Amino acid sequence: MAGQFMKKITHSGVIEQPHISGLFNNVRMQGAQKIESRGVYKHTLSSAVCRATPAFAGVNSADVFPIRVGRVFKQHSSGGFTLVEVLIAIFILGLVMSTVYVSYSGTLKVSRQIEEEGNIYKMARMTMDRMIRDLSSLQTSGGSFSLHAEKEKINKKEFHSLYFWSAAHLAFGENESESRPATITYYVHEDENEGSFSLWRSDVSGAKLSDKKETEEGYIICKNIDTFRLTFYDNEGRETDLWDSASISGQHAQLPASVKIELAMVNANDKEKPYKFMTRIFLPSRNLTP
Repeated sequence: MAGQFMKKITHSGVIEQPHISGLFNNVRMQGAQKIESRGVYKHTLSSAVCRATPAFAGVNSADVFPIRVGRVFKQHSSGGFTLVEVLIAIFILGLVMSTVYVSYSGTLKVSRQIEEEGNIYKMARMTMDRMIRDLSSLQTSGGSFSLHAEKEKINKKEFHSLYFWSAAHLAFGENESESRPATITYYVHEDENEGSFSLWRSDVSGAKLSDKKETEEGYIICKNIDTFRLTFYDNEGRETDLWDSASISGQHAQLPASVKIELAMVNANDKEKPYKFMTRIFLPSRNLTP
């Protein structure tokens, strides 16, 4: 604008003095600097990107405009996540959670299995200990020992039952005392759930041997049994699975030298491999003549 105004004045002849012309040149230069410093750019007619061009010659544009044009037109990113990044993060999180769940469920399964096996071993140990105490406390009744072992089938499975006279009475009542003679019976009953069996113990105290082998006073001593087998050994080492102290060799008070007890309990994880336990009891008294 200053240049056009200058041309008009010069053409009209109003200003002809050199010093006045220099004054307008200074004014034009100062106006151009102000205009360029405010970020006003001249646009070219070509397809090139517009850039700042000084309106006066002899001045470097880099000195007048230290800020690059690329920085002026640069668009800043929003700083968020793309959809692909979110999906990848969800996929990785799913893998981690799946691994944690598998490890946690496996640990719980092993823990439950160890707890179940612990209960089974505890029950078997208590059963064996109780039978050892009962058989080690055999007493005479009418001057002779009494020990009977039979086999019976329950739902297509065969189990032993044991019936003897012993001084190993367990007192559950307030007026009862322990270590009294009693008729003790071990027998197997089928549980309410078909296919499951339990070992029961009956204990009836009295002055003489009771004729009742199984009574309502019995209680469960071992659950979920698969096998209850007895083997008897005589003085010569011969074995048999049946015993009757009153009828062997026609002699009274005939006892076996030892008794082997085999107990197997159901394995819920593998029914083909039950938990097996075995012990052998050497009886304190063998043959007595009444």
